[in-house]
Amino acid sequence: MTTRANVTTYRTPEAEQRYRDLGLWDDVTLVERVRAHAATRPDAIAIIDSADDRRITYAQLWHDASTFASFLMARGIEPGDGVSVQLPNSYETAVVDLGVLAAGAVLNPLLPNYRAHELRHVLAVSHAKAYVTPHTYRGFDHLAMARDLCASLPEVHTHVVVAPAFETRGEFASESFELREVLASTPRNDAALPALDASAVSELIFTSGTEAAPKAIMHSEQTANVNVLGTLEAMELTEHDVVWMPSPIGHSTGLNCGLRVALHAGLPIVLQDRWDPERAAELIERERCTYTLAATTFLNDLVRTLHASPREVSSMRAFGCGGAPVPPDLVVAAAAVGVTVLRIYGSTEGLIITWNRAGSPLDKRANTDGVAMPDVEIEIRDDTGRVVGRGVEGEIHVRGPEVCVGFFDDPVRMAKVFTPDGWLRSGDLGVIDAEGYLTIVGRKKEIIIRGGMNIAPREIEDLLCEMPAVRAAAVVGLPDERLGELVCACVVTDEPLELADIVAFLRNRDLATYKLPQALRVVDSIPMTASGKLRKAVLRDAIVAEMQGSR
Repeated sequence: MTTRANVTTYRTPEAEQRYRDLGLWDDVTLVERVRAHAATRPDAIAIIDSADDRRITYAQLWHDASTFASFLMARGIEPGDGVSVQLPNSYETAVVDLGVLAAGAVLNPLLPNYRAHELRHVLAVSHAKAYVTPHTYRGFDHLAMARDLCASLPEVHTHVVVAPAFETRGEFASESFELREVLASTPRNDAALPALDASAVSELIFTSGTEAAPKAIMHSEQTANVNVLGTLEAMELTEHDVVWMPSPIGHSTGLNCGLRVALHAGLPIVLQDRWDPERAAELIERERCTYTLAATTFLNDLVRTLHASPREVSSMRAFGCGGAPVPPDLVVAAAAVGVTVLRIYGSTEGLIITWNRAGSPLDKRANTDGVAMPDVEIEIRDDTGRVVGRGVEGEIHVRGPEVCVGFFDDPVRMAKVFTPDGWLRSGDLGVIDAEGYLTIVGRKKEIIIRGGMNIAPREIEDLLCEMPAVRAAAVVGLPDERLGELVCACVVTDEPLELADIVAFLRNRDLATYKLPQALRVVDSIPMTASGKLRKAVLRDAIVAEMQGSR
C-alpha cells in the first residue's frame, strides 16, 4: 500500500495552514502519547478486558505493542504499508492496533463479522501486506477463511492469528504466526521504531456507501487527534473518567471515539466484545464507567435491562448515541434509570460533527443532535447548492480539521463527495435551529442502518439477482423498534421463494451475517422512474403501510 501516492487533497493550502496556525493539527501521535504514559505512569490501568477481567497497565500495553511493531518491521512491513486487523474488542486488539501504528504502517480495522465476500474486496483494494484474525470467534472459523483468502491474495505475505492455544496453521500461501508466540519470541527494539509523520495516512477504514463496494476512507493522526480533543472537551473528560466501549474497535466508532480517546488521555477503557446488556450494566456499575459512544440499539437494550433490574449506573454521565435515529422518549427513559444520553451526529468521513454537551438541557439532548464540535463548520444547502437559513431543511455540508484525508485511490468519489472549496457533502438532511442545534431529519442516500451498522442495499441486490429464481430485486430498510431498521428483500419471481431460501443463498455467497435480510416480500414488479432508477421510497412506504394496516 502506498497511501501517499493515492492521496488527492481537497483542502486548500490556506485551510491546512490555518489548522496548523491554530494548533489544531500538531505532530504528536497516539503512539507517542501512549509511550509517554508508559514512562510517566507505568502502573496506570490502560485496558480492562471484560471477557476475562484482565487489567493491563500502560507499561504492559506499550511493551507488547512495541514488540509487535518490531515483529512487523522484521517481516518487512514499512511505513505506509497496510495491515488489516479483524479482531473483536480485546486487549490483543489494542496491542495489534497500537503496534501497527508504531511501525508506521496504515491500520485497516475490520469488523469481525465480515466474511470472504467483503474481505476479498477490502484486502485487494487496500493492498494489505499483513492480516490479523482470531482463530475462531462466535463459532466461525476465521483461520480457515484466512487460509483461503491468503492463498488467493499473494500481497498478504504475513498472517497473524490470535488464539488461546494455537493449533494447526494449515496450508497457507503466506506464513502464519500466533500472537502469543510473536510477543514471547520477538526481540523488542524501541530504538529502531520509525519517526512518525502525523500528517501521513494512519487509518484506512472501509464503510458502506450507496454503491455495492465499500468505500475506503483515510484518516491521519492529525484528523483523528482533532476528533479526540473535541470529544474530551465536549464530554468534559478528566483523569478521573473511565471509558466503556461496546462498539467494535474494528470500525471508526470504537476506534476513534473509544480506544483513541482513552489512550490519548491516559484513561482506562473497558472493552466489551459480546453484546449483553446485563453484562454491560454490571460493568458500568462495577467500574464506574463515565463515557461511551454507541448505537441506539445498545442504548435501548441497556435501558430496558436497567428498568427491569435497576443498578447504580449514575456514573454514566456521557452516553453518546447516534448512527441511527434516537427517539426522544428513549433519552428521557435513560435519564430515569441513571444514564445521561447525549445525542450525536457523525460519520466515518467527518468523525464527530455535532454533539450535545454534558450541560445541554434535556429538551435539546432529547430532540436534537447537538451543536458543532469545536472548529467544525456546518452549512445547510438546498438542491442548487445555495446555503439556506436557520430552520430550513437541506443537505448537511461539513468542513473542518477532523474531516478525513480523502478516499483511497478514488478520485471520482473525491470529486463527487467534496465541493471545490473543501466541503464534505454528507448526503444527510438536517435543519439547524436558532440556537445552533442540528437535527437530522432524513438522508438522501439509500443506506440501511441496522443496529448502528451501515448496509448498502446495492451489494445485496447484486447478489440476489444472481439467484436463478429472481428476476428483479430491491432491498429496503423497514422500521424496527430495537434495531432501528431491518433489511427487507423485495423480489420479483415466478417460483416459490421463502426467506430461508434467500438467506441460505446469501450465506453461501459469504455475505456478512448482519447484512442478511430479516424480511422478504415477493412483488409483481419493482417501481422505477422514467430513467430506470429504482423507486425504493415508494416500495418501502407501501410495505410500511401494509404492516401498519395489519396491526
